[in-house]
This record gives sequence, structure tokens and C-alpha cells, in this order.
Amino acid sequence: MPRGSAAYLPTLTGVRGLAAAWVFALHAWEFAGAPPLTLPAIGLDLTPLVRCGYFGVDLFFVLSGFLLAMPFHRAALDGAPRPSLRRFWMHRCRRVLPAYWLQLAVLTAAFLVLQRSEMTSAGNLFAHALLIQNLVPWPVTLLNPVYWSMPVEWDFYVFLPLLALFVARFRWLPALGIAVLAAMLFRVACYASVNDARLAAFIGFGDIQQLPGRIDQFVIGIGAAWIVARQTLSPRAASACAIAGTIGIVAMAYIAAPRGDFLVRMDVPYLYFHHTLTALAFGLITLGAVGGGRLATRLLANRPITYLGVISYFIANALSIAGIAGARGDVQYMMVFLTLFLCAVYCLLISRITERGKLALILVTIFGVVSILNLLTQIGEIFKGDPLVLAFSLGANFLQAVALVLLFLPMSREWFRPAQQVEDVS
Repeated sequence: MPRGSAAYLPTLTGVRGLAAAWVFALHAWEFAGAPPLTLPAIGLDLTPLVRCGYFGVDLFFVLSGFLLAMPFHRAALDGAPRPSLRRFWMHRCRRVLPAYWLQLAVLTAAFLVLQRSEMTSAGNLFAHALLIQNLVPWPVTLLNPVYWSMPVEWDFYVFLPLLALFVARFRWLPALGIAVLAAMLFRVACYASVNDARLAAFIGFGDIQQLPGRIDQFVIGIGAAWIVARQTLSPRAASACAIAGTIGIVAMAYIAAPRGDFLVRMDVPYLYFHHTLTALAFGLITLGAVGGGRLATRLLANRPITYLGVISYFIANALSIAGIAGARGDVQYMMVFLTLFLCAVYCLLISRITERGKLALILVTIFGVVSILNLLTQIGEIFKGDPLVLAFSLGANFLQAVALVLLFLPMSREWFRPAQQVEDVS
């Protein structure tokens, strides 16, 4: 395997697809009323694994560090010119901003209709549009709860070239130690600001989720990329990494789930090292996926999983919009079906790079049209109790479900075979 070529293996896209599926399972579980999930035959409680679907954010941060740092590592090791920063940042803008701005436009329109002025103020929309919610001096009300992570990722894009140079200069282990220490000191400072007025003038506890408090997760990904860029992992070593990482993540789920929202509860000292431990486990899983053993290839590099990985960025955001719907009662119908329509539009765009052809185009178009009709029906809830409205709504829901299932059915026998090399779409 050529040096650094693992940066774009479909197994990594598959890992991202599984993370998206994990987030989906969390939201589906919450929509169902958060019931206990126990295997009756052996009494094994799986609820903690589903409850911790938010771990997917940690995995996305690690994968971003790995994938985006690889070209810089390859250039440093080969003595080649470093990648163009202009091209790198332009690619990030093309990747993130169109779908993000589309969501902002739809959410803004919805909140204007609902007369939610705190959501649609000029300052609020300005901060969202430029992804500087975490930097502006005025209070910002998030249009979508998941948007807290967008500025973190965006800030990482700005500092990535320096972080990659930092890892290359100090080597991955010392660099990782420095990053972990810096992140933990920042978390301690954020917690201390709660009772220290002088410190609170500079940072607050809410800043614990911003880039300085998550820098170790990105550096773990960057360090894993440095390891892969320098040498090829043997299948045995890759399998050992994957197994150790999986055991670590399962253990963290069963430790974290009983603690609930440990950040809201200010669960000290646990909150100081939780994100570091989950990122280390995900770093091992990433190394295991890159190793490309037969089992990893079959599980992670098949077309359904890699397709989920390709659209994972949008899935995570769209599901969060649906989460808003479930939490706001009367807004539920409008927001859920706006989400479905956005999903249809995005799948239509994605279909061009997943070789799904005209059938995908037709199915997605049907899905989008039915979503619009269903949206109009749900907005017409003023006709509550009308059996015709209810019948149409149920029929539209059924057609949407059928169209979505058909989108994921294999188009040929090749569909379930390992995917070919996938372009970086992190």
C-alpha cells in the first residue's frame, strides 16, 4: 500500500456511515419514548449503547483530523510542497456551506412563519451564516441544537495546517501528550470560571465544548494519520487496534450512560477526561479500519455502509432538525417534513456520485414531491379531525417510507461488494 493512501479507503467512509447510523438510532430511540432495550434471552441491557449515540460527534472529530491531515503528512514525509491552503479551504467551503446554508434558509423561513423573533434577528442569522456563533460578543440562540459543533469543526479547518506541522515536528506521541494536557487544562479552567469572576470575564463553562476543549480529539486523528503515513499496519496489528478500540467504546458507553448529561451536571472530574478517552478508542478503531483486513473490508467497505458515510454529514444535521420538531409540539409536523424534503434534495445531489442512475433520480423526485404534499397537509392541521386529511397524511407517510427503502435497495449484485476507492467527503 503506498504511503498515506489509506487516507481515502472506503473503510473509513464506512466507519463514518456507522457513526451516522448510531446517531440515527439515538434519535429513533428518543422519538419512541426512550424505552429500555434488553435482550430477553440473556438479560443484556443494550440501552447504554443506544443512549450514547452522541459519541458519533467524537468520532467525526477524530476522522476529520485523520483524513484532512494525511495530505500534509504525505507532503512532509516525501519532501514535497505542502498542499495549497487556498485549495484546502475552498474545498472545505464547497463541502460544508451549501448544505448548511440550505438548512439555515429553511429554518429561517420556518421560524419567520412561527414568529420566533429571537431566532431570526439580524445578529443571530449573521453569526450562523458565518459560523461564528462561538466568537461574537452577543448572545446567540442556536437555530438547530447540533450547530454547536459546526464552529468547532470550522475553527479546526483554520488551524489544521499548524496542527499537522506540530505533530510532524514533535512526532505523534509527544504532540498527543501536549494536546491532551492543553485540552484538560482548558476544561479545568472552564469549570473554575463558574466560581471565579475574574476568570469568567475571559471564558465560561459553556466554552468547554469549543475547539480548545476538543483539540485533543482532532490531534488524536492527526496522530493516527501520522502513524499510517509512516508505515503500513499489519493485518494482525490492525485487528488488535479495532478490537481494543471497540472494547473501549463499549466500556465508555456503559460508564457514560448512567451519568446522563455529565456536562450539564458538571460531573467533575469525569468531564475532564471523557472526550479524551472516547477519542483514543475511536483512534484505535480508525487504525483498525485502515489496516484493511478481510472482516473490516466486508463490514465497512460495502456500498450500503459507504453510502451512509457519504451522506453522514447531512444525516446528522437533518436528524437534529427532526429532534427540534419532537421537542416543540405544534412545530413537529412542519419541521419533520421539512427535514424529509431536505433529505430528498440532498439525496438527489448525492445520487450523482453514488452511481445510482435514473432510478435514483426518479425515486428521489417522488420522495421530494410527496414530502412537499405531506408538509402542506401537516400545516393544515387546523382541519384536525378531518378523516380525509388524516388519510392523506398516512398515505403520504407510507409512500415516503417506500421511496426511502427503495433508495437503499441494491441496484445490482455489485451493490453489496466492497466499494472502490471513495473520495474524501469529510
